[in-house]
Amino acid sequence: MGQKGYISEFMNGGRIVAHGKIDDLSSGFSLPNGEPFSIYIRPKNSVTALDTVLSVRCYQDNDFSEAPVAYNDWSPLAITEIAPDNDILTDNDVYWGSGSYVEG
Repeated sequence: MGQKGYISEFMNGGRIVAHGKIDDLSSGFSLPNGEPFSIYIRPKNSVTALDTVLSVRCYQDNDFSEAPVAYNDWSPLAITEIAPDNDILTDNDVYWGSGSYVEG
């Protein structure tokens, strides 16, 4: 306890302890070692839609599948990879957040 990289069960229980912005999805996105993460999609302009659909692979999935992701809120999905899709970055900022320490 007290060392960088150690996340207690309490802190890992739904809390984001590492995060960043996704600036390029041309090759998709994943964290090192297949760490699961959540995403936050923030539209750059006003939108009337409540969500968008992304092709993702969740923690227990073998393949990519489409999943709805709400705007302006952290998704409850435990994502391990986002399929290539630079189009979403044209109109949105996309952030990742993880309950585990992520190097780099």
